[in-house]
Amino acid sequence: MKSFLKSVQALKNQWFSSAPAVNPVRLPAGVTATDPVLTALLITVLQQHQKPTEEGEGYVRLSSGLCLSIQALEKKELGPERIKTVTRMTVWHPQFFPEGVTEYQHALGKDESSALSDGMLNWINMDLLALEDAIAEYPQQCAVIELNTAAGDSAAARYRQIILGPVAHLATQPEKKKEAHPFCPCCLMTETMAAFHDVLQTERLLGIRLFVSRDQHGQLNADCRVNGEDFPAALPLLIAYAEKWPQRGLEFRKQYVIVRSAENSIHQKSQAVQASENTTR
Repeated sequence: MKSFLKSVQALKNQWFSSAPAVNPVRLPAGVTATDPVLTALLITVLQQHQKPTEEGEGYVRLSSGLCLSIQALEKKELGPERIKTVTRMTVWHPQFFPEGVTEYQHALGKDESSALSDGMLNWINMDLLALEDAIAEYPQQCAVIELNTAAGDSAAARYRQIILGPVAHLATQPEKKKEAHPFCPCCLMTETMAAFHDVLQTERLLGIRLFVSRDQHGQLNADCRVNGEDFPAALPLLIAYAEKWPQRGLEFRKQYVIVRSAENSIHQKSQAVQASENTTR
């Protein structure tokens, strides 16, 4: 562990020996400041994947304005050069969602450093893309499902936009029979939409983790969390969805989804852009 701490501290010194000070932001209520060692490792992984960062007091801020705090929760040795780690990432934006959203990262590696780095990398490749689109006026990286939630003629037009982050999909056997609807970024959410009816009617920003698996013996397992809290209402629907999959041995499907409220429709924007393009032709 000492060598790990020293190597991460050396990386921290490399990145921040001459870094400018960051204008401080307030951590959300109940959020713990990131340990300096984890801060340094997180910054290193982000920098290596072209994500410019600044270091604050117990948090990391991206150029988009998103702020990150990460805590180590568990380290378990599963065998020689096989370490499992669990971390918790809280993300907030001082303007768009200062209360923050939380999610957990489970990862494996040959040592603690590689496991932690792998968990951070998976978060960058999946969760961060959806979070970046959550603060953009018109999402650019992810598909979006849009719901009109205006209550009546006197109500201001409001939309709930479901930002569909990238999916992780593993199957150990080739596909022998085509699914009626091939797996795409909308599937996990549309198959479980009924479970989220009540929370979709709110104005809260939601970070939803969806996961379902089936092993080679047909055993099913599902997990769903909303803002880091277990959400059991979605589990029967996830299980029912997995029961329809063609047999492909061990298989899992996983996704992180953001739900936000917006005043402007993404479809209105598309029409405006199209009108502008037609005018300039």
